[in-house]
Amino acid sequence: MKTIWFCGEDEKSLINVAESLGEELINREQCVELIVHSEIEEILGRGLKDTKEDRSTFTDRLGFVGDLLHRNNIFALIVSNKADMLDRKIVKETYGDYIQINIGNIKDSLCDLDLSAKEDIKANAKKIIEYLILEKILPEKSGSTEVYSKEEEEEIRRRLEELGYV
Repeated sequence: MKTIWFCGEDEKSLINVAESLGEELINREQCVELIVHSEIEEILGRGLKDTKEDRSTFTDRLGFVGDLLHRNNIFALIVSNKADMLDRKIVKETYGDYIQINIGNIKDSLCDLDLSAKEDIKANAKKIIEYLILEKILPEKSGSTEVYSKEEEEEIRRRLEELGYV
């Protein structure tokens, strides 16, 4: 599992793509937790002020939570458009297993996948799934529900015919 960090200018768009991705991961029988900076800021930010150092501490806390989750086989989807690049770089180096998805105009060297904010939400989620499969982070969804090979099916049919069931 991985921590997937969503960056971009519009938090609402980031949340929508993260939620869509989360639904698809759940459909693929994966465990997912969505962490939105603005929703947990009060809890994880206790004791912190609005200083550069404390914002860095908060970003580290987000990375730590993501690390805890993905070590327990959960995809941690973090939506935070407030963490600066240096802080995200430290989180990426410290905790590893980190993928950064940029949606919109924010581009930096940490970006693993760059998506358009103009693209449909589901299309962006699909691109992320394709990336996770390509990187062998997520297994391909089996399109086939084949239980028996063709030879086995023929043998079963033959035996059922012999018994008078077919």
